[in-house]
Amino acid sequence: MSVKPYILGICLCFFYLSVPATGVWAQLDLQYQQRGDRYEGVKPKPVSGYDIELISVLTDYEEPLTGENFPKRLTLRFYLEKEDDAHLTVRELDYRAYYWLDKVQPGQPWKSGFQNVFTWPTDPVLNQLVPKLAVSEIGALVRIGHATGSTIEEVAPAVLYHTNPPETVEGYRFTMKTGEDARLLATVIQQATGQPIGTPQKFRRKRAGRPFTIHWDAKTAPEGSYILRVTGFSLSTNQSINKEVHFYHQPTLTP
Repeated sequence: MSVKPYILGICLCFFYLSVPATGVWAQLDLQYQQRGDRYEGVKPKPVSGYDIELISVLTDYEEPLTGENFPKRLTLRFYLEKEDDAHLTVRELDYRAYYWLDKVQPGQPWKSGFQNVFTWPTDPVLNQLVPKLAVSEIGALVRIGHATGSTIEEVAPAVLYHTNPPETVEGYRFTMKTGEDARLLATVIQQATGQPIGTPQKFRRKRAGRPFTIHWDAKTAPEGSYILRVTGFSLSTNQSINKEVHFYHQPTLTP
């Protein structure tokens, strides 16, 4: 019997034993797991069974960075009309590093008002990801009452920032994706009057699985309850698409 395969096997063993384990452990540390008051990490891409999926609802605010480094901490702040269960999910708007954060356990129950705040450090996961993410590539969704999605959803639009929040809320960004190529119409409706606010937005073709964002300028909108209604149909099957996002517009963070 030739000894060459045996010698080769011994050499390979010595090679792997000589490789530093830090890289392996670093990857394990990034895996989705409990991290104190939250679960966070790299998570396999979930399988979506929705014809249209809500990914993120954020205020239209992007805080400038003071340097080139990623912020040491990120904060979500959101408004509730009354005390209720709030379920937070933070994720990439588009999958590259497969970042995911959820199952947040607040230090105290969520309360009515705009003082609901969740802050987490970025060094354990976000600052270690490859490829690197920008803050603008991160979305957040705060569902009220239920942790899972449905055709009609109630959400609390969140303010995402690293140091200083804005003084007022002047607009919103609703990010979604469809399961099939689709034609869509998005309308914001004031609940008190049942009337559309602003001009409906038409999307002639949205690619399946690709996130898109609906912007709503709320500078002149009065405080109150609103509905983002998205209707349309699949371009391949002609199946109808319907989605309602109920939310409360509170323009001032310190009312």
